[in-house]
Amino acid sequence: MRTFAFLFNPIDLKHIREFWPITRLMPDFFIKAFLKNQGFKITHLKSFKSAQDKEIQGYFIVSPLLPEHAGEFDEELVLDKIITASYLARDLGADLLGLGGYAAVIADKKPMLHKHLKTPVTSGTSFTAWSVIEALHRMAKVKNIDLKKSTLTVTAATSSIGSLCARKLAASFAKVILNAKHNDKLETLRQDILQLNNVEVQIEEDVDKAVKEADIIIAANIGREPSFNMDGVKANVLVLDICLTRHISGKNNHRPDISVVEGGIVKLPLTPHSAINVGLPKDMVCASMAETMILTFEERFTTCSLGENINLDKLEPIADLAVRHGFEVFVPGAAGL
Repeated sequence: MRTFAFLFNPIDLKHIREFWPITRLMPDFFIKAFLKNQGFKITHLKSFKSAQDKEIQGYFIVSPLLPEHAGEFDEELVLDKIITASYLARDLGADLLGLGGYAAVIADKKPMLHKHLKTPVTSGTSFTAWSVIEALHRMAKVKNIDLKKSTLTVTAATSSIGSLCARKLAASFAKVILNAKHNDKLETLRQDILQLNNVEVQIEEDVDKAVKEADIIIAANIGREPSFNMDGVKANVLVLDICLTRHISGKNNHRPDISVVEGGIVKLPLTPHSAINVGLPKDMVCASMAETMILTFEERFTTCSLGENINLDKLEPIADLAVRHGFEVFVPGAAGL
């Protein structure tokens, strides 16, 4: 049976306590210090079947790093953890290593990292971006938003997922606003979009200004703090939250006029499979893990979806494979579309 491994971080302290039961006896303030000295936790996921009746098995390689603490860690430390995880994956018999959370972000910044790994690797960026794009179109249909008359703002637009979304969606909108910290990369992205699309593209480094006139916002930030002030956005705006900390979808109680959708969630094929706990509702996984599983079902064991400027041509093939094997993008509030 073909095997995958997936490196990921628990999403919160409740999730941490699932993998490190001893922390249930610890006060919250002590857990962070405790985790710094912990190694990986490995969990065997017995089997999964696809709609094509193919069967695979997997392993969680759980890193003791919460998304909210990610910015405090040196990138070299994270890279070392990825390399160590690849050795573990090889020893577990994994044919492919998938990366989630902060590990995926760092790996995309260092695409030559794969040369130091013991297994092929994917950051899952292609299918994650596709899932966000799919969620956007479905929610726009629910809310009767005419994209051709609308403005899209992408925060962290120069990130791998932000860039893919901006480049793929630009043709559907009247205007695109790109927000990130690095102006040189923003201008390169702007020119890439303009070469392929007849659309107005604006650069805005101030995130609060960038979201002010948006009708739809894709928030792809990885930092600990909220990426923008929700009080500054227009009424009835649609926000797709793919931030590592999910701080927007988790703290949107004071603006009921705003629709916030947590992006990058995928429903597993409707066939018997082992119990799985990634901090999401039953039968749901993050899109990066779904991509890892899809590639394993297909026995495509080559490094995939790695880098900050992934080719748009990778989006539709992975989406087609997802449909073939029975994976479905999950969009709360858009069921049946």
